[in-house]
Parts: sequence; C-alpha cells; structure tokens
Amino acid sequence: MLKRPGTGHKSARILIVEDNPESIDLLVYFLKPAGYEIMTAQDGLSAIEIVEKDPPDLILLDIMLPRLDGFQVCERLKKNEHTFHIPIIMITALKELKDKIRALEAGADDFVSKPFDSIELLARVKSLLRLKFYHDELIRRNQELERQKRMLLREDQLKKELTHLIVHDMKNPLFVIQGNLQMMHMQKQAGSGESDEKYTRRIERSSRGLLRMILNLLDISRLEQRTLDIEPIPVPLKTLIMEVVEYFRDMPEHASKTVEFRLPENLPEAYVDQEVFERILDNLMNYVFQNTPEYMQITVKAETGEDGYNYLKIFHQGTPIPKQYAEKVFKKYAQSELKKAGIKPARGLGLIFCKLAMEAHHGDIRLIPVEDQGNCFILKIPTLKAHSYLSKKEMTTSAVNSP
Repeated sequence: MLKRPGTGHKSARILIVEDNPESIDLLVYFLKPAGYEIMTAQDGLSAIEIVEKDPPDLILLDIMLPRLDGFQVCERLKKNEHTFHIPIIMITALKELKDKIRALEAGADDFVSKPFDSIELLARVKSLLRLKFYHDELIRRNQELERQKRMLLREDQLKKELTHLIVHDMKNPLFVIQGNLQMMHMQKQAGSGESDEKYTRRIERSSRGLLRMILNLLDISRLEQRTLDIEPIPVPLKTLIMEVVEYFRDMPEHASKTVEFRLPENLPEAYVDQEVFERILDNLMNYVFQNTPEYMQITVKAETGEDGYNYLKIFHQGTPIPKQYAEKVFKKYAQSELKKAGIKPARGLGLIFCKLAMEAHHGDIRLIPVEDQGNCFILKIPTLKAHSYLSKKEMTTSAVNSP
C-alpha cells in the first residue's frame, strides 16, 4: 500500500467513476484489500465536482458515462491547473485502436480494457501512484525552498533596515561630540573666559550613549550565542536604581520631568552581574526618559514576590505603545516595523539588550501599555534566595534525569 506524502499514515485515495454498480463493486473488491481509500461517482459531472472539492490521488475513469463521457471528463480535468497532475486510468470495453488513441489524446495516463485482469490493474495503479507521489513530493520541496528563499530575502531586508537604524542612532552622539568640540575650539580662539564645563558634560553624556550602543551591539551577539559570561554577586538594588535614575534626571533636557520613588528600605539585594545589570538599567532608563514628555512623571516601584524575585516596575506617562507591539519592542528585527508604525524604537537596540541580558540572569522584562496613561516596564530580578531555589531545582531535575 502506498502512503500519501506528508500525511503520515493515510493511504492513497482512488476515485472510481463508473455508472455500472456491479463494475464498481468489482473494482472495490480488487482495490480495498490493497489498503486504498475508495470514493465513487456514477456520472461525469459528479466526478468533476468531487475532484474539484476533494482531489483524489488517482482516478479510474470509465468512458461510457451519463451527463459527461469519460473523454470529456478527462479533458476538463487535464486542462485545469489544479487537477491536471492527477493520474487517470481509462477503463473501457471499447476495442478500437482509435478509442485508445482518443483516450491518450484526452490526457489519460494509462488505460485498461474490460474485462480487466486484477493483477494488471493493481500494477498499473501502483505504478501511477508512485509517479504521482514523486510529483507531489517534488512540489512540496519546491514550495519549501521557495518559502525559505522568501524568509532569507525578508531577513536580508530586515538586516539592511536594522543596520540603517543603528547607523542613524550612532550618528547623533557623534555629531554632538563633534559640535561641542568645535564650540570649545572657537571659544578658545576667541579668547573667551567662559568655562568649558557645559561642553565637556555634553561630550561625556554623548560618549556614554555611544559606548552604550557599541557594547549593546557586541553583547547582543554574545548573548544570542550564549557566550557572554554572567557572574552574579549580591548587589544593593535600591542604591543602583537610584544612581542610574539620578544620572538621567540631572540632564538638562529632562529637567521638567518628575520621578517618584517607591522603593522599600528592606528591598533584598539583587543577585546579578553588576556591570551587565547596570547596563540593563542604563539602557532602560535612557528609553524611559527619552519617551516621557516634558512635565510628565516617571514612577519607580519595587517589591519582592513570593517566588523570591524582586519585581521592579517603571511606569512613565506618555503615549501607550499599541498592545500588538508590546513584545516587538524587545525583538531585534522588529525595530524597522516599529518605526514604520510611528513607534520610536530604543536607540542602539537598548531594549533588545535588556531582554536578552535579563533572560541570561534567569529573569525577565516585559512591557505593559496602560491605556490613556503610558507604559509600564516590569523587570523580574533574581535575588540570592531565588537563585538558590533555582539551583536546587536544577540539581533535582538533573538527578532525576541521570541514568
């Protein structure tokens, strides 16, 4: 018994088109024991309707039929781009050579004469089904190759768009650095006694932003390949949060924005790689401050869950991100899509780094848009307690699965 490609256990389906019930019964008697699934039609039009609705793998087609004869049925099916590939065996009592020639001209793949030999019939059926299945498998593989080709072309286009976004993001701090250096040079030539402090502070902030982007690009690749070493230690979470937030709050462009802290005094220490986690906060707060309008508020809240993790919630007022894009802000190749939708992506892939780095810590970060209010980022941050529980769980799982 031949199996249908791509269908696992299902057997081949054969449509018998014959107006004589006794002939149908005889064909079923021969074919059923071979494991084929049988369908029947007793006139030409019914046969065409069945084939168009639910195509079989092979058709046994009598010539002398009511409504449409076998020649007409064969011609119609072979001219239809959706059914031309179905093999047709013409079954006829006609003995004339011209009738056999006409059957072949109509598109028949083979024919047998009545009364037919069961062994010959089964051999012809099996041979044509094998060719049909080779054809189907070839089509399936070509479709898969075409799908992969489209995916590769799409990925290549996304990479180009992403590269353009990154280059654009990196130009901005470079222009700021260059512009302020020129201002310092002009001031020196003019002999002005004005302090260089405001220029150096701008250069320092732009340099930090540029370094953040470069490190993100390098570490995103390492995080994706799981080659970035994460060395967790106990870190005073409250202190670290306030230091990073204060850095951005002190910037002149954020002077009108207010920050409310709701951090408990007894907040457990985070168990994280301090350098990597500080960069997570740095990238996240950079995005939050950049997307908080003037005179709006940022709320920083933390609490410890029953699972032992610290949960840091950072809410900022402003335009909520549409829910369908809430997960895409963390996906590398969705950044150009966000921009086309009018959503400002994080500079230098900042949120993508945050997501990958939090997952590397066995934590998480997600975004929840708050309707008509703004957006809330929630970070699931491991503590020593949570890390110890996770380690014990992994050891137990390893012991259970070991031989």
